[in-house]
Amino acid sequence: MKTKNNVQKAILRSGAVVVSFILISLTVSAQDFWKRLLTNSSFNEIAIAMVETSGKTETTALPANYSSNAFIFQNETEPALELESWMTNTNYFNESEFQIVNSVEEPLELGNWMLDENYFNSNKIEEETLELENWMTSDKFWNS
Repeated sequence: MKTKNNVQKAILRSGAVVVSFILISLTVSAQDFWKRLLTNSSFNEIAIAMVETSGKTETTALPANYSSNAFIFQNETEPALELESWMTNTNYFNESEFQIVNSVEEPLELGNWMLDENYFNSNKIEEETLELENWMTSDKFWNS
């Protein structure tokens, strides 16, 4: 039984590897498919430009007098935010939807029907007594 489970696990793992290889090959071949499909559409120029430039990084030649120690730091600041009149206008924000009303719950009371045995199953089911069997005390099962 244990060997059968191990074989099933191995088959499932190898199947998952095969499926992942198939999916990877499909995605690689799909790149050329989309390029060919988009050449016949109305967005031809934009799509081809995006496909051709998406995988390539453009490098520029550095000037001869370039120094790697030359950095220019610019401190950027944002203007202070101002509170405008519409931000405090209650017509834009519905305060009535967010009203919190505190409610007081009444304490629970014991009703007469709760004590009536006719509403509940009063038939008591007797359980079978447990018996001690030989395997339960055998050293073969518990000391291995």
